Amino acid sequence: MKAVVATDQRTGYQALIQEATGVLDLEHLERIEDIMRNVIFHSTLDWQSRAQLEKAAREAMQILTLI
Repeated sequence: MKAVVATDQRTGYQALIQEATGVLDLEHLERIEDIMRNVIFHSTLDWQSRAQLEKAAREAMQILTLI
């Protein structure tokens, strides 16, 4: 993964994803967020606890590495 991220372009969820996974690349952060919304939760993210979001971010990163 590339170590390129513009912190002012991240969403709040992408900042959390970065903290939970260590991923820096903005494109990968976006893809992980999308997997969280559409594969793991099948919903918006705003009703999840921080712990649930962090766990889902790690799960989504695993899914992304399989693609």
